[in-house]
Amino acid sequence: MFKFISILFISFSWTIAQVHEISGKTVDQKDGSPIAGVNVIITGSDEGAASDIEGNFTFSTKQQFPFTLFISHIGYDPLTVTVKSDSFLLIKLIAAIIVGQEIDVMGVRRKVELDVASAVDRIDIKAIELQGARDIGSALRRVSSLQLTYANSGKQTISIRGSNATDVAVFLDGVRINDSNTGVADLSFIDLNSIEQIQVVKGGASSLFGSDAIGGVVNIESRKAVNNSIYFMEGLGQTYADDMDLSYGATGVFGPVGIGGRFTGKKRAFGGRTVTTSIFNNAFAGLSFSPGRFDISWYDLSKTLEFESGSVTSDDGLEVVSGKYSGSILNTHDWTFMVGQRAWQLDQNYFTSVKELLDDGSLMLQASKGFSIREIKNTIQIESEEQFFNGDRKYFNVDEIAIERHVADMSRKTNAFALVSRWAIVSDSPIIDHINWEFGYRFNNIKTTLNETYNYYTMGNLPVETIKSEFSALVTSKRLGVHVDGQTNKLRYSLFVNQGNNSRLPTLSDRFRFAHAVFDSAMDTVLTREYLSTTELNMDMTFMDIQTELPISEMNLILGVFINDFTNKIAYRPVEKGPPIPFNDMTADIRGFEAALKMAMFDGKFSVSSAGTWLSISNILVFPNKPEYRFVSTAELNLGWLTMSYDHVNEGEQYYYIAGFGDGVRKPRENANLNITLQKKIWKVNCSLSYTLRNMMSKEELDMTLEESIREGFNYFERYREIITFKISL
Repeated sequence: MFKFISILFISFSWTIAQVHEISGKTVDQKDGSPIAGVNVIITGSDEGAASDIEGNFTFSTKQQFPFTLFISHIGYDPLTVTVKSDSFLLIKLIAAIIVGQEIDVMGVRRKVELDVASAVDRIDIKAIELQGARDIGSALRRVSSLQLTYANSGKQTISIRGSNATDVAVFLDGVRINDSNTGVADLSFIDLNSIEQIQVVKGGASSLFGSDAIGGVVNIESRKAVNNSIYFMEGLGQTYADDMDLSYGATGVFGPVGIGGRFTGKKRAFGGRTVTTSIFNNAFAGLSFSPGRFDISWYDLSKTLEFESGSVTSDDGLEVVSGKYSGSILNTHDWTFMVGQRAWQLDQNYFTSVKELLDDGSLMLQASKGFSIREIKNTIQIESEEQFFNGDRKYFNVDEIAIERHVADMSRKTNAFALVSRWAIVSDSPIIDHINWEFGYRFNNIKTTLNETYNYYTMGNLPVETIKSEFSALVTSKRLGVHVDGQTNKLRYSLFVNQGNNSRLPTLSDRFRFAHAVFDSAMDTVLTREYLSTTELNMDMTFMDIQTELPISEMNLILGVFINDFTNKIAYRPVEKGPPIPFNDMTADIRGFEAALKMAMFDGKFSVSSAGTWLSISNILVFPNKPEYRFVSTAELNLGWLTMSYDHVNEGEQYYYIAGFGDGVRKPRENANLNITLQKKIWKVNCSLSYTLRNMMSKEELDMTLEESIREGFNYFERYREIITFKISL
């Protein structure tokens, strides 16, 4: 390994280019309120950024110190600032007197920021690429409160703060990709090359993302066509022959119109047992004009699983189309309209004993409007979503003769109204910027229709059993919180506390499995909705200009406490034959504590961090396969031309039950990843070469049998790998 790394360094004799991270905040000198839309540009260049709705800005540059920033805003006097080192800049602007037509300056905020304050992790894909990530799972591995679960088919599901995967809502450009068959989202359907940012909302009482998000939200935003670019990327695995990535794409901007497309192909081999092939197609377009911006995107994603013997194959496909407009209508501002459609198919043949043809999809319409009533800022949202699931499943005996056919036609329609209000109080204290009283409310009217038919092929007859049902339900969620932001010369801080409640109906698949499973009627006579009561407290502090002997330029400390109490919690009882059976547990709770510390050193060139999540779970049968703690430590060196990153993960013991293998307790385990990336710009072409070691501490697991791997908790996706990735772009 080290010989190969040495060859990499020798073969790339690149010039060191110092990269500086410039960040700061623009505020009004009179009252300290943040100013959005301020242009911060390096004099004599086009490098810079515009401040967001909270007044914050950040950008990278290779300019050498000192250099001058030119700060401008149409409502304020221009200002120049000389920058001599990497530090946080607090820029105070003086309001200018403008004679002429009134001009409104608007900022576009993400839905995550419009909701009641929650603990949110934002993952920037540009930074993730320097860490050797190949998929969403590896991109999220540094978030201590998340747990990724990998299936042998390559399916990736996520839990947040000990929740089950069915509790987490996953959105791709505003379209929920959780399927109606299982209730979970398969993150392996997301191509990392098409993603701009991932936001993880840890609270379980979201107002704007729907009542199904009882365990949190993963909000994924794709890249837009905002500049001219082209890229090509290839990754080759050194551990397995059938382990490769190929991706290419381009974007073009023609005046106000931008268009683009991407293609990605992935193949993964796992221990000589299975090969998973994934194909991703993505096309997108955008139009910017004076009232606002309109974007449309199309995803077509397919995955095939094949065992080496060829005895088990499956074809899995997902198509997502979304369109979104943000801007003004008839001189009224802060409008957002969105339409999204999802279609999922599965064709699976399991050892010729079961053949499944499944179709699942949804159609969603949504409109939202921001408005103010004196000091109260509001966001109102109206939406309508329809889910459907069609299944055709046949069972065969040992002679490959059909013995039963089950056809299901299920649908669920949801009409919803949501409101989030913020009452901002301007503080006279010099260390408090603002205090927000926040309230969120959501009302759902849900109608469910079930239509199922069973055909039994016995003794030449064809008995038919038909089951039909239809019912409606009203589901609400509420949330109340207080959010405080402030700063001193050497400290920025954010504090919030909130309480809320939410409820969720059983999914379509829950209804299907419960109605026809063999269960103990004394225990499971009814499957009903679950209720959640949640409390969350979070403190985020950033210390600047730290006076210490260590070369620390900035330090960030995050502390959080959460309490989630469930009534009639929907859980799943595993069985030897068939899918897990849903049931209600009368009471269950998850309580936990989070802590994270990150330090930037040597003017941002080197950073270290540690983050941990500790869980207290009332019932391990309701929340199985959850480690009692997860601790992540990272170190990263970034010299511009060279990036080296290392992360180490420790997980506590966890209870498991797997049909066919039994139950048990997995011992605490640990693993680590190392990535080295070299970058160089040759003429106008950006080149990068990465060498990645994944799961360095599980190399001995390569020779484990399937049963040993399952009992020890090591999946094919979590095994040792060596990967080389080459990418060029311009």
